[in-house]
Amino acid sequence: MLLCDIGNSFAKLYDGVHVHRLAVEELKAWKEERVCYINVNQRAKKMLQSFEWVDLEPYIKLQSPYKGLGADRKALCSFVEDGVIVDAGSAVTVDVMRDKKHQGGFIYPGVAALKTAFGSISPALDKEPVWPKRKLPLSTQEAIGYGILMPLVCAIGSLGERVILTGGDAKLLADYLPQATLEPLLIFKAMEKIIQRENIC
Repeated sequence: MLLCDIGNSFAKLYDGVHVHRLAVEELKAWKEERVCYINVNQRAKKMLQSFEWVDLEPYIKLQSPYKGLGADRKALCSFVEDGVIVDAGSAVTVDVMRDKKHQGGFIYPGVAALKTAFGSISPALDKEPVWPKRKLPLSTQEAIGYGILMPLVCAIGSLGERVILTGGDAKLLADYLPQATLEPLLIFKAMEKIIQRENIC
């Protein structure tokens, strides 16, 4: 059995050992496989209707007052009883769990989106960022890196909770949140827990 996490930019297939990153359209090659999935990609929704894959979203159990929480965020939060879950992907989502209850969260642009935003302001800002190693940047590239990372790092740090990092840019954030735990397979661990609890797939 395979697990598939379909995000806004690409899909990740997990075979229990390796994670394979694919364009959403490439999932058609896996159509006949036995797969449990979570999807937040509206383009993929129609395509998946012709697959016999199992959508795990209806099986996620999470107490939350939040309106419009995506399936991926629900799954991640359902796996963590207490702490701050940071999923650093195309967008960065930050969610707070206390006593198995979702308290709320926020969404921040991902690193790639912010790089593009700086470049759209001025050609002078269309530069590859240098990730800051000091309190105040001393070059434009360092200043761009600082502008991308520090507002998010400060916001996460202000929550004063145990922090768990996952997603493509989690390692980058880990350099600035030294007390955080890095969990690259967190979404798949959450999916496995749902599958075991509900005896599905």
